Amino acid sequence: MARHLLNDRQVKLAKPRDKAYRLGDGDGLYLFVPPSGVRAWQYRYRLDGKPLTATLGRADVLSLAEARDVAQEARKLAAQGRHLTVTKRVERAKSRANFENTFAAASADWLEREARRAKWTPGYKSEVTASLKNHLSDLDALPLVEITAAVAAPLLRRAERNAPDMAVKVRRRLRAILDHGVEHGLIAGNPIPAARQGKKSDRRHFPVVLDRKELGEILRRAERVDASSGVKRAHQLLIFCVQRVGEVVGATWSEFDLERGIWSIPRERMKRRDPERGPHVVPLPPQLLASVREWRRLDDNDAMYVCPAPRDGDRNITREAVEKFYRRTLDLANRHSPHSWRSVFSTMAQDAGQPSDAIEAQLDHIVGSKVQAAYDRAQRVERRRGLMAWYEKTLLMIRDGADLVEIGGKRNSRG
Repeated sequence: MARHLLNDRQVKLAKPRDKAYRLGDGDGLYLFVPPSGVRAWQYRYRLDGKPLTATLGRADVLSLAEARDVAQEARKLAAQGRHLTVTKRVERAKSRANFENTFAAASADWLEREARRAKWTPGYKSEVTASLKNHLSDLDALPLVEITAAVAAPLLRRAERNAPDMAVKVRRRLRAILDHGVEHGLIAGNPIPAARQGKKSDRRHFPVVLDRKELGEILRRAERVDASSGVKRAHQLLIFCVQRVGEVVGATWSEFDLERGIWSIPRERMKRRDPERGPHVVPLPPQLLASVREWRRLDDNDAMYVCPAPRDGDRNITREAVEKFYRRTLDLANRHSPHSWRSVFSTMAQDAGQPSDAIEAQLDHIVGSKVQAAYDRAQRVERRRGLMAWYEKTLLMIRDGADLVEIGGKRNSRG
């Protein structure tokens, strides 16, 4: 055990002089006292035969006992042939880099790069931004190097409980952000394991309610409950236009021709983005068209989005807001989703003997070759107008509790 030469009283009484001096504690540890009076602990050692001095810290911060502990760690590094000053600068740089390379900074960089690479629509970018804020913001202040599977697990479990439809996406986006960190040298590896893969034949199918009494209750409940105007409008467009939720929430007023009763969805906002198909033309059935005209009358002349965010009319609602309305407000988790109306429409229309080509065209499915689909699109709009008017009337009768009976392959109402 090394013999120490200093005590706390000697350290306290060491006053500055005209010239700097040192008081040795033994085994390389010194108290350095300059004329300025800012005293510091130093450790003196040799590296490759050359005498070197490392500053361990100020004496008004480190006590004598603490300085001896720090000096002991310095001795271990010096014994390994480490240059103590360089080592300290490297550790300080790493610490600063870790502080700057937080999850918030990494996720923002990933978001911008991925949006450009994958050519995200503004609506989808807003959706991803909202999901990161809603489910992963607890990680924002953490350096990437401090995010482990154990740290992330509670957040992923919470997403599974509160937003089961979003949980898979949240996990995938978290892994993508951490992969981004690996690719840019911010962390050594991704701590979140990849999700276990099921059989290739296992394909996710959206749950759907097809029973007419249950559908009627869903439609009536949706009219009774409280929700923002943006969510209510999106719900109406989903029901009566049977487009995908991502296409609905991003709808702008410039896409609507309310004189002709037409909604033209730009191809870049559709799932199938092949530009030769042109915009997806959606005929608005009569009562929905009347509602949309009323929405337009209520909105400011400079309003952009048909389904505005509740606290910011310059933004559209997110896909997650609509999905949460179905999961929580309507209590339809794992039973019926915004996407499910497409299955309702297809099933009901086919059961009623409606023309299959018009059904598929309304859903923006390719009928025949792409050339045929593009050629037939205009001719099918008027046929689909009649189809959607029939569908709207059928849903409204279901909502109002009419008893539908099948006669000759078609359904009529009774009572």
